Amino acid sequence: MDENVTPKKVIVAVHGVGDQTQYATVKQVLSQFARYHGQAAAVPLGNFHPSGSSVVFRSKDLSGLGFVEVYWAGVPRDAVDKKYVLEDVKPWVKTIMGRVHGQHLANSKLTDADALMVEQVLGEMLQTIDVLGRLCYLADKMGIFSFDLRKVLLDFVDDVQVVAEFKDRGGQIGEIFAEQMQKVHDEFLAAGEEIEIYLVAHSEGTVVALLGLLTALCSQDTPWISKVRGFMTFGSPIDKHLILWSELFEDFQKPCQTLEQPIEWHNYFDYGDPVGFELDTARQRFTTGDWAGVFNFPDGPDGNDHGFSRYPMPGKAHTDYWQDEGVFGHFIRKVVYDGKVEPKPKSDSYKEPPGNKPLFQAIGWIVPYLGAAALMFVAVLVLYKAVHSYIDPRPRREDILTVFGWVGSFSCLLAGVTVLARIPRLTRMWTWRLFGLGVFLLSAVGFRIFPCVNPIVRNAAGGLQGCFGTRLAIQSQNLVLVAAAVVLVGAIYVMSKLFPKWGMRTLLIPGSLAVAIYAYLAVHGPGVPPHQGDLWPVFLAGAMFLYLWWLVALLFDLVFVWHRYIRMSVPIFKGSSWKSSALGSP
Repeated sequence: MDENVTPKKVIVAVHGVGDQTQYATVKQVLSQFARYHGQAAAVPLGNFHPSGSSVVFRSKDLSGLGFVEVYWAGVPRDAVDKKYVLEDVKPWVKTIMGRVHGQHLANSKLTDADALMVEQVLGEMLQTIDVLGRLCYLADKMGIFSFDLRKVLLDFVDDVQVVAEFKDRGGQIGEIFAEQMQKVHDEFLAAGEEIEIYLVAHSEGTVVALLGLLTALCSQDTPWISKVRGFMTFGSPIDKHLILWSELFEDFQKPCQTLEQPIEWHNYFDYGDPVGFELDTARQRFTTGDWAGVFNFPDGPDGNDHGFSRYPMPGKAHTDYWQDEGVFGHFIRKVVYDGKVEPKPKSDSYKEPPGNKPLFQAIGWIVPYLGAAALMFVAVLVLYKAVHSYIDPRPRREDILTVFGWVGSFSCLLAGVTVLARIPRLTRMWTWRLFGLGVFLLSAVGFRIFPCVNPIVRNAAGGLQGCFGTRLAIQSQNLVLVAAAVVLVGAIYVMSKLFPKWGMRTLLIPGSLAVAIYAYLAVHGPGVPPHQGDLWPVFLAGAMFLYLWWLVALLFDLVFVWHRYIRMSVPIFKGSSWKSSALGSP
């Protein structure tokens, strides 16, 4: 290349999963470049459609930059539209379990208990997708936010199947990528212009782009590969593919071409993104040995793998990168302009990789648990009001602090029961089980020290005491209900051991029986005077309570799995072949 010639910089956008509109991805990329240069991004979508033989869009306001898109969504969309081609989610997840068990039984020392635990974790996540989808639907109707998490995950499953498991369709996607890259090279070659190519890929598009780069590197007739200078991946599942679909990369053992300079690879991922993770497996595979010097993708605090907590909504984080100036600004300044100062108003703010946003980080950790706790409070309040109205149907005004204190203390006790009962189904780590026991003990202490003089507690505790011919003080009646909670936890634990595949039923069946006994003793226990209230609201409230308790347990499972296996990226097994970006660790 003539050093006196300033090469054109061509930005190639590769979209991710879902129903993508053609040229919508490259339009978003151009918008980020325009913001970086302090300009308005007012380019209609129709302007990106090629005119004549040109495939590259050139903006009059961004001189020296060209934009082009690799659009491959038509291939998986064709498979989805034809129906009966792609596998449904649940049986597909079972095939993933088969891969885990078959490929890593020897070197990971995978036991039946390990396999059962992973199956339970995946099962809990699948079960809660529908629940979270309903919550997102309600939030949309309330005008809080609009996001369809279930559709994002299902689109991801569909596109992964097409790219990773359907060789004919995966080959079509590879051809689309190679043809578009060759067209870009030929267009500038014909004009006698030098170019530098920078790939910007999102989600499953990062896998498409990496496979395209590896194919070109292992081929002798792909001149465009020597023009690639940068590779930006965000929300990337590349490591998942390297581990679960290793056959995709079997042919890429050694590059056939030598590059003048390594491709600068930067990866960005939010800890709340269920798809994108750190790419340590990819870094180990493609930056060492025969691949050393092809990609510049170092590890460590000053490396090119950038993890952060910047987005408040878990799951939605997978798409929030597109609105993040910090993510794009860092790549543009660091890679596209090679750290050189360009005329832009906020260049200094992009010197460092995007960091955490403390408020959103706190929201991601705390708010989901607070939401589950609030839902438990509502469940107990519904049952309390129905039972109290039956015991004393006379209209009277209750002290709100007394009601709040009783409902809150009882909600706390049930929350402790839920945590202690669910953690053993989500992890086999003894430290986490000990943590669950600690949560239960704290909840029991909180319930025990609260001086309940409520007639519901008095009646139910009196009924339990009457079964054993004993009578205790009001303060000790709380201890009776704590003991009953301990018995309930024991019953749940035994049922989970006897029927491990029953899922949430191991909590709901003993829980339903306990609630039925409690409600019966509260309204018909020994020494309880005759009542004049209606009984049917008690049954209705009991059903509503169990349903809400089920939702609380599902939400806790999802949040725990999310934080442990996604945000914290804990490795799935202790075997050395499993890295932190695998499915998660028991």
